[in-house]
Amino acid sequence: MAVNLSHRKILRRVHVLPSLLTLGNFACGFFSIILCLNAILFTTRASMLSSETSASDRNVTESLAAAVPLADPILDSTAFTAKASGLLQWACIIVFLGMVFDMLDGKIARHMGADSLFGKELDSLADIVTFGVAPPVVVTTLWISVMPPQASWWGQVMIFGVVYAACAALRLARYNVQTGVTDKNLFSGLPSPAAAGSVVTFVLLTEGDYAFVNSLWIWLSDLSGGLASPVQAKARLLALFMLFVGSLMVTTIPFVHLANRYLVGRKPFAILVALIFLFAILWHEPRLGVFILFNGYLLTGLGLAAWRLVIRSPAPAAVNRAEDE
Repeated sequence: MAVNLSHRKILRRVHVLPSLLTLGNFACGFFSIILCLNAILFTTRASMLSSETSASDRNVTESLAAAVPLADPILDSTAFTAKASGLLQWACIIVFLGMVFDMLDGKIARHMGADSLFGKELDSLADIVTFGVAPPVVVTTLWISVMPPQASWWGQVMIFGVVYAACAALRLARYNVQTGVTDKNLFSGLPSPAAAGSVVTFVLLTEGDYAFVNSLWIWLSDLSGGLASPVQAKARLLALFMLFVGSLMVTTIPFVHLANRYLVGRKPFAILVALIFLFAILWHEPRLGVFILFNGYLLTGLGLAAWRLVIRSPAPAAVNRAEDE
């Protein structure tokens, strides 16, 4: 009976501010998924309108839309496609907002001395939605928008998405059951926010108008022997990349904790200069900048692990800490 009363007491008293921030992270993941569902709706409407309208009728509609910009967009399939692309990009951006909440809840909880088992479990549940489920939903949405209706996509993007989400769940579960910190400057495996950032920044880059990116899709299409159009080659590469990133979350490859390693305490002056240049790149080319930031972090971790393997030096003991530290 005493045990039950103790549990009831724990559940009745929670730290409100850190919990609200964690729920903000959860809400970002939820809204990202909802935006993807709306993007699929607009993509479906555009596809139906394009298939039901004759070529001559589409030419007339496009001419009217160009002459009268305020014409009813419901008659224009291009407007539906543009709306779907915009919603997809916002679904990616809102994942970054979830990262901000995920960072703040841990920092504020430690500052307030409000660390608790309840907060730890709530944080993991929020992370699995925002960083484990939302990114594969984003990739699946883009896949559906570019693949023909008769394409067989179940065995590719759906399975890859499930594997990614499962890897995120396994990583978070491993953190919850393992204790003991050996080095606060390292993560064991790719952190789930970094994995989500790598995937959604890739999607944002593909939705941008970059000549070198478009050339890559054309090259991949030619490499497939014409079996896939450039946009379909883009979707297939994204699905494979998502699978690769997901697998890194369940490895024991050490990844540097950037905040603890480079931002906390007194650091060399060169780090400050590098951060200024980084902010300049993000301001000038935000899509390209965030892609370089997240995927550069991923490649750096892999490169260091490969270097240690080549020179046969033992990897430093990695840390099993929450991603929001």
